[in-house]
Amino acid sequence: MNLYTVILFIHAISVLVITSALTMEAWVLIQLRRAAHPDDAQSLTPIVPLIGIAAIGSLVIIYATGAYLTESLHSWEFAWPRFAVGEILLYALFGALTGKQLRKISRCSAPDDKSHQPEWLALTRSSFLKISLSTRIWIVIGTILLTAAKPPLLESLAIVCGSLICGFVFSLISIPKKATTGTEIRSR
Repeated sequence: MNLYTVILFIHAISVLVITSALTMEAWVLIQLRRAAHPDDAQSLTPIVPLIGIAAIGSLVIIYATGAYLTESLHSWEFAWPRFAVGEILLYALFGALTGKQLRKISRCSAPDDKSHQPEWLALTRSSFLKISLSTRIWIVIGTILLTAAKPPLLESLAIVCGSLICGFVFSLISIPKKATTGTEIRSR
């Protein structure tokens, strides 16, 4: 096994880790939106920093290994690697802003502190969390498409714009307050 294969393997594992972090963040967001009171979300607050650490760590590894792989292929003169780096930076920006908001939610979820409930409700119902999560999911999808297709300038731009538009559009899908069972659906 050569160095290129090892770096490619690490790169692929990091993409899987960041995908898992996004999945966990989506689950936490759904649970936070379903919670009526900060006490209902107490079990979620320890998970939030772990998700952030996994996402940041994998993003750094993706950036470093992606740069190595692009250099190995002598592809920096093409448009797609530059757009991929731009998408990584955009992902990092949205992730940092989301992390800041999730830390505020964790602070407002402190036990025995009922004064922050209105702020907690506003933070957990924030549309920014949905937009950020959806956009970051589509940024990952767009970046994977860029690196797989290696398109020229206009197609790269279309992929990036398309992934950002899809991220916003998919954020408009509402998260159900309560899961319905099969018997509840049949009784309606």
